[in-house]
Amino acid sequence: MTITNGTTSSEVGEMVTILSIDGGAIKGIIPDTILAFLEGQLQYIIKMVVVIGKILLHRMLSAPNPNKMNRPFYAASDIVGFYFDHGPKIFSPVLMENLGETRLHQTLTNVIIPSFDINNLLPTIFFKLIAKSPYLDAKMSDICISTSAAPNVFPPYFFENDDGTGNMHQFNMIDGAVASDNPALIALSTVTKRAAKLDPSFAKIKPLDVKRILLLSLGTGAANYEGKYKANEVAKWGAKEWLKQGYATPIVDIMSAASHAMIDDFTSTIYHALDDGNNYLRVQEPALTGSTTLMDDASEANMNKLVQVGENLLKKPVSKENPETNEEALKRMSAETE
Repeated sequence: MTITNGTTSSEVGEMVTILSIDGGAIKGIIPDTILAFLEGQLQYIIKMVVVIGKILLHRMLSAPNPNKMNRPFYAASDIVGFYFDHGPKIFSPVLMENLGETRLHQTLTNVIIPSFDINNLLPTIFFKLIAKSPYLDAKMSDICISTSAAPNVFPPYFFENDDGTGNMHQFNMIDGAVASDNPALIALSTVTKRAAKLDPSFAKIKPLDVKRILLLSLGTGAANYEGKYKANEVAKWGAKEWLKQGYATPIVDIMSAASHAMIDDFTSTIYHALDDGNNYLRVQEPALTGSTTLMDDASEANMNKLVQVGENLLKKPVSKENPETNEEALKRMSAETE
Protein backbone atom coordinates (compact mmCIF):
# COMPACT_ATOMS: atom_id res chain seq x y z
CA MET A 1 0.00 0.00 0.00
CA THR A 2 1.33 3.40 -0.76
CA ILE A 3 0.51 6.31 1.46
CA THR A 4 2.50 9.78 -0.58
CA ASN A 5 2.92 8.46 0.19
CA GLY A 6 0.77 2.23 -2.98
CA THR A 7 -1.89 -1.63 -6.45
CA THR A 8 -4.99 -0.63 -7.63
CA SER A 9 -6.12 -1.80 -4.93
CA SER A 10 -8.85 -2.81 -2.96
CA GLU A 11 -7.97 -6.44 -2.98
CA VAL A 12 -6.26 -6.66 0.37
CA GLY A 13 -5.24 -10.16 1.38
CA GLU A 14 -3.57 -11.30 4.56
CA MET A 15 -0.98 -8.50 4.41
CA VAL A 16 -1.28 -4.76 3.73
CA THR A 17 1.89 -3.10 2.45
CA ILE A 18 2.44 0.59 3.13
CA LEU A 19 5.03 2.76 1.42
CA SER A 20 5.45 5.98 3.41
CA ILE A 21 7.60 8.79 1.99
CA ASP A 22 8.71 11.91 3.88
CA GLY A 23 8.66 15.45 2.60
CA GLY A 24 11.86 17.13 1.56
CA ALA A 25 11.48 19.04 -1.75
CA ILE A 26 14.60 18.44 -3.88
CA LYS A 27 15.86 15.96 -1.27
CA GLY A 28 13.12 13.68 -2.56
CA ILE A 29 15.84 12.42 -4.91
CA ILE A 30 17.13 10.31 -1.99
CA PRO A 31 13.99 8.17 -1.51
CA ASP A 32 13.47 8.13 -5.28
CA THR A 33 16.85 6.47 -5.67
CA ILE A 34 15.72 3.87 -3.12
CA LEU A 35 12.42 3.45 -4.98
CA ALA A 36 14.22 2.85 -8.28
CA PHE A 37 16.07 -0.03 -6.62
CA LEU A 38 12.86 -1.33 -5.06
CA GLU A 39 11.07 -1.17 -8.39
CA GLY A 40 13.68 -3.55 -9.77
CA GLN A 41 12.57 -6.03 -7.12
CA LEU A 42 8.82 -5.51 -7.63
CA GLN A 43 8.70 -4.66 -11.37
CA TYR A 44 6.39 -1.74 -10.54
CA ILE A 45 6.05 0.15 -7.29
CA ILE A 46 2.35 0.24 -8.03
CA LYS A 47 2.28 -3.41 -7.03
CA MET A 48 2.33 -2.22 -3.44
CA VAL A 49 -1.09 -1.65 -1.93
CA VAL A 50 -1.03 1.68 -0.07
CA VAL A 51 1.13 4.80 -0.58
CA ILE A 52 1.38 7.75 1.80
CA GLY A 53 3.60 10.70 1.43
CA LYS A 54 4.39 14.32 0.85
CA ILE A 55 6.84 14.39 -2.05
CA LEU A 56 4.81 15.69 -4.96
CA LEU A 57 6.49 13.63 -7.66
CA HIS A 58 5.61 10.42 -5.87
CA ARG A 59 1.98 11.11 -6.79
CA MET A 60 3.00 10.20 -10.31
CA LEU A 61 3.64 6.66 -9.09
CA SER A 62 -0.09 6.35 -8.50
CA ALA A 63 -1.55 8.65 -11.16
CA PRO A 64 -2.69 6.64 -14.20
CA ASN A 65 -0.75 6.83 -17.44
CA PRO A 66 -3.21 7.72 -20.24
CA ASN A 67 -1.12 5.76 -22.74
CA LYS A 68 -0.57 2.59 -20.69
CA MET A 69 -3.53 0.85 -19.09
CA ASN A 70 -3.14 0.16 -15.37
CA ARG A 71 0.35 1.63 -15.32
CA PRO A 72 1.50 4.70 -13.38
CA PHE A 73 2.27 8.02 -15.03
CA TYR A 74 5.92 7.44 -14.21
CA ALA A 75 7.93 4.43 -13.16
CA ALA A 76 10.09 5.06 -10.09
CA SER A 77 13.19 4.86 -12.26
CA ASP A 78 11.93 7.85 -14.29
CA ILE A 79 11.40 10.25 -11.40
CA VAL A 80 15.03 11.05 -10.62
CA GLY A 81 15.43 12.08 -14.27
CA PHE A 82 12.34 14.26 -13.90
CA TYR A 83 14.04 16.11 -11.06
CA PHE A 84 17.08 16.76 -13.23
CA ASP A 85 14.95 18.00 -16.13
CA HIS A 86 12.61 20.20 -14.09
CA GLY A 87 14.30 20.71 -10.70
CA PRO A 88 13.82 24.46 -10.23
CA LYS A 89 10.38 24.48 -11.94
CA ILE A 90 8.95 21.32 -10.46
CA PHE A 91 5.89 22.79 -8.76
CA SER A 92 2.58 24.05 -10.14
CA PRO A 93 3.19 24.59 -13.91
CA VAL A 94 4.73 21.14 -14.37
CA LEU A 95 2.18 19.43 -12.17
CA MET A 96 -0.74 21.05 -13.93
CA GLU A 97 0.62 19.94 -17.29
CA ASN A 98 1.33 16.35 -16.28
CA LEU A 99 -1.53 15.56 -13.91
CA GLY A 100 -4.18 17.50 -15.79
CA GLU A 101 -7.72 16.61 -14.72
CA THR A 102 -6.78 13.41 -12.84
CA ARG A 103 -8.66 13.19 -9.55
CA LEU A 104 -7.92 11.35 -6.34
CA HIS A 105 -10.39 8.51 -7.03
CA GLN A 106 -8.59 7.75 -10.30
CA THR A 107 -5.27 6.81 -8.72
CA LEU A 108 -4.08 3.27 -9.28
CA THR A 109 -3.50 2.66 -5.60
CA ASN A 110 -4.79 3.75 -2.21
CA VAL A 111 -2.87 6.98 -1.78
CA ILE A 112 -2.97 8.99 1.43
CA ILE A 113 -1.64 12.55 1.23
CA PRO A 114 -1.43 14.86 4.27
CA SER A 115 -1.80 18.61 4.08
CA PHE A 116 -2.91 21.34 6.50
CA ASP A 117 -5.85 23.75 6.25
CA ILE A 118 -4.98 27.09 7.85
CA ASN A 119 -8.63 28.22 7.78
CA ASN A 120 -9.69 25.67 10.40
CA LEU A 121 -6.21 24.87 11.77
CA LEU A 122 -6.61 21.15 11.19
CA PRO A 123 -4.79 18.57 9.09
CA THR A 124 -6.56 17.48 5.91
CA ILE A 125 -5.82 13.92 4.82
CA PHE A 126 -6.59 13.19 1.18
CA PHE A 127 -7.05 9.49 0.56
CA LYS A 128 -8.63 7.45 -2.16
CA LEU A 129 -11.30 5.80 -0.03
CA ILE A 130 -13.47 8.91 -0.03
CA ALA A 131 -16.94 7.34 -0.24
CA LYS A 132 -18.19 9.35 2.76
CA SER A 133 -16.22 12.51 1.95
CA PRO A 134 -16.66 13.32 -1.76
CA TYR A 135 -15.36 16.87 -1.26
CA LEU A 136 -11.90 15.31 -0.83
CA ASP A 137 -12.00 13.88 -4.37
CA ALA A 138 -9.98 16.81 -5.67
CA LYS A 139 -7.67 17.13 -8.66
CA MET A 140 -4.31 15.53 -7.97
CA SER A 141 -2.60 18.72 -9.13
CA ASP A 142 -4.44 20.73 -6.44
CA ILE A 143 -3.60 18.15 -3.79
CA CYS A 144 0.07 18.06 -4.75
CA ILE A 145 0.46 21.82 -4.71
CA SER A 146 -1.34 21.95 -1.35
CA THR A 147 0.95 19.46 0.36
CA SER A 148 4.03 21.20 -1.05
CA ALA A 149 3.19 24.80 -0.06
CA ALA A 150 5.96 25.18 2.50
CA PRO A 151 5.57 28.32 4.67
CA ASN A 152 8.25 30.97 4.04
CA VAL A 153 8.97 29.39 0.65
CA PHE A 154 5.67 29.06 -1.25
CA PRO A 155 2.39 30.90 -0.69
CA PRO A 156 -0.62 29.07 0.79
CA TYR A 157 -2.74 27.43 -1.89
CA PHE A 158 -6.48 28.04 -2.25
CA PHE A 159 -8.85 25.89 -4.29
CA GLU A 160 -12.47 24.77 -4.26
CA ASN A 161 -14.04 21.39 -4.89
CA ASP A 162 -17.66 20.21 -5.27
CA ASP A 163 -18.84 18.35 -2.19
CA GLY A 164 -21.04 16.04 -4.24
CA THR A 165 -24.24 18.01 -3.70
CA GLY A 166 -23.39 21.04 -5.82
CA ASN A 167 -21.86 23.05 -3.00
CA MET A 168 -18.24 24.16 -3.21
CA HIS A 169 -15.92 23.25 -0.35
CA GLN A 170 -13.02 25.64 0.18
CA PHE A 171 -9.45 24.59 0.93
CA ASN A 172 -6.82 26.98 2.32
CA MET A 173 -3.76 24.77 2.31
CA ILE A 174 -0.14 24.74 3.37
CA ASP A 175 2.62 22.15 3.49
CA GLY A 176 1.72 18.68 4.74
CA ALA A 177 4.82 18.78 6.94
CA VAL A 178 2.78 20.86 9.37
CA ALA A 179 0.62 17.78 9.85
CA SER A 180 3.58 15.38 9.79
CA ASP A 181 6.92 15.50 8.00
CA ASN A 182 7.17 11.73 8.49
CA PRO A 183 3.70 10.35 7.67
CA ALA A 184 4.25 6.76 8.88
CA LEU A 185 1.92 7.04 11.87
CA ILE A 186 -0.73 8.73 9.72
CA ALA A 187 -0.49 5.66 7.51
CA LEU A 188 -1.03 3.23 10.36
CA SER A 189 -3.93 5.24 11.75
CA THR A 190 -5.66 5.63 8.38
CA VAL A 191 -5.32 1.97 7.44
CA THR A 192 -6.46 0.56 10.77
CA LYS A 193 -9.22 3.07 11.51
CA ARG A 194 -10.63 4.98 8.55
CA ALA A 195 -9.89 2.56 5.70
CA ALA A 196 -11.58 -0.38 7.42
CA LYS A 197 -14.80 1.64 7.73
CA LEU A 198 -14.85 2.61 4.05
CA ASP A 199 -13.63 -0.53 2.32
CA PRO A 200 -14.67 -4.04 3.49
CA SER A 201 -11.44 -5.49 2.11
CA PHE A 202 -9.58 -3.76 4.95
CA ALA A 203 -11.89 -5.17 7.60
CA LYS A 204 -9.39 -7.85 8.65
CA ILE A 205 -6.86 -5.18 9.59
CA LYS A 206 -7.45 -4.34 13.25
CA PRO A 207 -5.76 -1.55 15.28
CA LEU A 208 -2.15 -2.44 16.07
CA ASP A 209 -2.48 -5.65 14.04
CA VAL A 210 1.02 -5.09 12.70
CA LYS A 211 1.42 -8.76 11.81
CA ARG A 212 -0.74 -7.85 8.81
CA ILE A 213 0.91 -4.49 8.01
CA LEU A 214 4.25 -4.28 6.22
CA LEU A 215 5.47 -0.69 6.58
CA LEU A 216 8.35 0.77 4.58
CA SER A 217 9.20 4.35 5.59
CA LEU A 218 11.59 6.33 3.37
CA GLY A 219 13.21 9.52 4.63
CA THR A 220 14.69 12.39 2.66
CA GLY A 221 17.76 12.64 4.86
CA ALA A 222 18.48 14.65 8.00
CA ALA A 223 21.33 17.02 8.66
CA ASN A 224 23.86 16.27 11.34
CA TYR A 225 22.73 18.94 13.82
CA GLU A 226 25.11 17.92 16.59
CA GLY A 227 26.80 21.04 17.94
CA LYS A 228 24.82 23.41 15.71
CA TYR A 229 22.76 25.05 18.45
CA LYS A 230 24.06 25.83 21.95
CA ALA A 231 21.85 27.10 24.79
CA ASN A 232 24.09 30.04 25.78
CA GLU A 233 24.00 31.34 22.19
CA VAL A 234 20.34 30.64 21.45
CA ALA A 235 19.38 32.37 24.71
CA LYS A 236 20.34 35.66 23.05
CA TRP A 237 18.01 35.15 20.08
CA GLY A 238 14.82 37.01 19.37
CA ALA A 239 12.00 36.20 16.94
CA LYS A 240 14.11 37.28 13.96
CA GLU A 241 16.82 34.68 14.65
CA TRP A 242 14.31 31.89 15.30
CA LEU A 243 12.33 32.68 12.15
CA LYS A 244 14.92 33.30 9.46
CA GLN A 245 13.39 33.17 5.99
CA GLY A 246 13.67 30.11 3.76
CA TYR A 247 14.08 26.43 4.51
CA ALA A 248 17.09 26.87 6.81
CA THR A 249 14.98 28.13 9.72
CA PRO A 250 16.17 27.11 13.22
CA ILE A 251 12.66 26.42 14.49
CA VAL A 252 12.01 24.21 11.45
CA ASP A 253 15.34 22.44 11.91
CA ILE A 254 14.55 21.63 15.52
CA MET A 255 10.88 20.69 15.14
CA SER A 256 11.54 18.60 12.04
CA ALA A 257 14.40 16.70 13.68
CA ALA A 258 12.24 16.02 16.75
CA SER A 259 9.26 14.90 14.67
CA HIS A 260 11.30 12.53 12.50
CA ALA A 261 13.05 10.94 15.47
CA MET A 262 9.97 10.54 17.65
CA ILE A 263 7.71 9.13 14.92
CA ASP A 264 10.35 6.58 13.98
CA ASP A 265 10.79 5.70 17.66
CA PHE A 266 7.03 5.37 18.26
CA THR A 267 6.51 3.26 15.15
CA SER A 268 9.47 1.02 15.87
CA THR A 269 8.31 0.56 19.47
CA ILE A 270 4.85 -0.51 18.32
CA TYR A 271 6.24 -3.11 15.96
CA HIS A 272 8.85 -4.49 18.34
CA ALA A 273 6.46 -4.57 21.28
CA LEU A 274 4.20 -6.80 19.22
CA ASP A 275 7.12 -9.00 18.06
CA ASP A 276 6.93 -7.88 14.45
CA GLY A 277 10.06 -5.77 14.10
CA ASN A 278 10.78 -7.24 10.67
CA ASN A 279 7.53 -5.77 9.31
CA TYR A 280 8.80 -2.20 9.75
CA LEU A 281 11.77 -0.64 7.97
CA ARG A 282 12.88 2.99 8.19
CA VAL A 283 15.47 3.97 5.55
CA GLN A 284 16.99 7.32 6.45
CA GLU A 285 20.37 9.06 6.10
CA PRO A 286 20.97 10.78 9.47
CA ALA A 287 24.10 12.77 8.65
CA LEU A 288 23.66 14.95 5.57
CA THR A 289 26.21 17.71 5.17
CA GLY A 290 26.75 20.78 3.02
CA SER A 291 24.38 21.46 0.12
CA THR A 292 22.60 18.10 0.52
CA THR A 293 20.91 19.46 3.66
CA LEU A 294 19.12 22.13 1.60
CA MET A 295 15.63 21.46 0.24
CA ASP A 296 15.84 24.11 -2.47
CA ASP A 297 19.26 23.53 -4.08
CA ALA A 298 18.28 22.13 -7.48
CA SER A 299 21.71 22.60 -9.05
CA GLU A 300 22.87 19.62 -11.10
CA ALA A 301 25.90 19.21 -8.85
CA ASN A 302 23.75 18.94 -5.72
CA MET A 303 21.22 16.61 -7.34
CA ASN A 304 24.07 14.29 -8.30
CA LYS A 305 25.21 14.35 -4.67
CA LEU A 306 21.70 13.40 -3.53
CA VAL A 307 21.61 10.45 -5.93
CA GLN A 308 24.92 9.31 -4.43
CA VAL A 309 23.50 9.66 -0.91
CA GLY A 310 20.64 7.36 -1.88
CA GLU A 311 22.92 4.79 -3.50
CA ASN A 312 25.25 4.79 -0.49
CA LEU A 313 22.29 4.43 1.85
CA LEU A 314 21.36 1.12 0.24
CA LYS A 315 24.69 -0.31 1.39
CA LYS A 316 24.46 0.94 4.97
CA PRO A 317 23.18 -1.19 7.88
CA VAL A 318 19.58 -0.79 8.95
CA SER A 319 20.67 0.35 12.42
CA LYS A 320 23.43 -0.04 14.98
CA GLU A 321 21.57 -3.04 16.33
CA ASN A 322 20.77 -4.60 12.95
CA PRO A 323 23.75 -5.28 10.63
CA GLU A 324 21.42 -6.19 7.74
CA THR A 325 21.92 -3.62 4.97
CA ASN A 326 19.02 -1.53 3.73
CA GLU A 327 19.38 -3.25 0.36
CA GLU A 328 19.09 -6.69 1.97
CA ALA A 329 16.12 -5.58 4.05
CA LEU A 330 14.35 -4.16 0.99
CA LYS A 331 14.85 -7.44 -0.88
CA ARG A 332 13.44 -9.34 2.08
CA MET A 333 10.40 -7.08 2.31
CA SER A 334 9.87 -7.28 -1.46
CA ALA A 335 9.72 -11.06 -1.21
CA GLU A 336 7.00 -10.75 1.42
CA THR A 337 4.80 -8.76 -0.99
CA GLU A 338 4.89 -11.49 -3.63
